[in-house]
Amino acid sequence: MTTVQPRQVLLFYKEDSKVLLQKQLSEFDKNEVGMKEPDIKFLFFKQSAENADQFKKWKIKESDPYTFILIGRDGGEKYRSGNFVSRQDLFGKIDAMPMRRSEGGKN
Repeated sequence: MTTVQPRQVLLFYKEDSKVLLQKQLSEFDKNEVGMKEPDIKFLFFKQSAENADQFKKWKIKESDPYTFILIGRDGGEKYRSGNFVSRQDLFGKIDAMPMRRSEGGKN
């Protein structure tokens, strides 16, 4: 039996974009139960030498203060934004994914 990996939201940020990061996190905290249902794992990467490999892997430019990336269960990038993403937008993107439709779930 294969284990299905969770969807991932990768949040890349610089120190001066922490306000946007906090706004994003509080948006998802408002709907914690809804976030579990589509099986989403959140990962955060502050711009630093320690996270340089992740910034390079996901092609985050040094000039980008904030980047939101949605990764599908297949490990591929499904959506990218340099702005705040509402949970409605996130759920809309997830619900439109072929694997999500086959799961039969809706938020």
